[in-house]
Amino acid sequence: MDSRLLIEDILECSRKHYLKPTGSRIINFNNTSIIVKLEYPTDFLTDPLRTIKRKPATLLFEDIYSKGFIRPGRTIITASSGNFLRELAIIALNHGFKVIGVTPPRIPSENLKILTALGVNILHITEEYDLCPRETTVFYTRSLAEKYRFNLVNIDQYNSWQNVMAHLYMTWREIKELGEIDYACIPLGSTGTFMGISTGCSLEKQKMKIIGVQPTRFHHIPGVHHIIGECEWSPEIFSSLISREIVTIDDVDAYAGLVMLWNNGIPAGPSTGMAFIQAVKLAKQIKEGNILTISADSIFAYRDYVLEYMKEIIYQINARYPELEEDCLRYIEWLRKLPTINERLELIRRIYRMAGEPGRIFQFDNEEELLKEMQIST
Repeated sequence: MDSRLLIEDILECSRKHYLKPTGSRIINFNNTSIIVKLEYPTDFLTDPLRTIKRKPATLLFEDIYSKGFIRPGRTIITASSGNFLRELAIIALNHGFKVIGVTPPRIPSENLKILTALGVNILHITEEYDLCPRETTVFYTRSLAEKYRFNLVNIDQYNSWQNVMAHLYMTWREIKELGEIDYACIPLGSTGTFMGISTGCSLEKQKMKIIGVQPTRFHHIPGVHHIIGECEWSPEIFSSLISREIVTIDDVDAYAGLVMLWNNGIPAGPSTGMAFIQAVKLAKQIKEGNILTISADSIFAYRDYVLEYMKEIIYQINARYPELEEDCLRYIEWLRKLPTINERLELIRRIYRMAGEPGRIFQFDNEEELLKEMQIST
């Protein structure tokens, strides 16, 4: 394979209007600036499902589509906790392909409703089959795709270098346009963003120090995963050789960061709070400099989930960050005023014009029912 062709494909992807950068915000701490790179529009309701995963989802789909790996009669399957699956579904369903999503136990219920509204059929892994932190989801998807190889095509973000390349040739280039960056705090999910940025930084011998930010093993931060520590498996695209520093942030710190972001006009999703609070901690340690963090998604798909969890964790946040007590209350009130799930589903139908039948949710032990309904057999 000619690597120049792959690079040209990526650059062609990056020129698509729906992949263009959406801006950034600067939050100042004394002589330190935290640059929050947004991966969704400032008015997030204009393209409510846009996330950083649109880049790899577009590249992976177009790559296998152009090579003929997916064709009429085949169904796409993928393991995802939400963002990648949503972005992939919008592209694939508009091309006439059916999509199965294998989702982990603790995915927000509103996220499942959004996915089925798009037309995705869900095979939901339940708690009793869960391993650390999403091995069941990933490995089960791979085994299904192998068993039904003539019908299913697995678009595997955890084992695809197109995921890394999408961020090397898109996200990394966008970061360089932001000016001099001394540190970057990057949340860890599939690790594609982290690896793409780290690879770009290493290849160009930049002085930027990149810090990977992960949650604790058990957490309430959708879309990110515990990569280093208690788990035996990490995504195949992740390399410990290039990951110089990984820090762990707990729920209390992450949701405090979420409130701080909102207080600065950024309606971010929970993973941004996790990365942002690490940037805040770093800003207090260094005398001056510029710290980058990435807001991978907005609050749109998490409103109910965050609202309910904030009610549980608010006292712990206030104990650790007493200065946020009033801000937490105002944030909860703001969440209540956001569109309900039914209003959000109607907005999705209107904006993305999904004309097909809605999908269904099947539990892990109802695999045969799902495959029968979708007419998939060995």
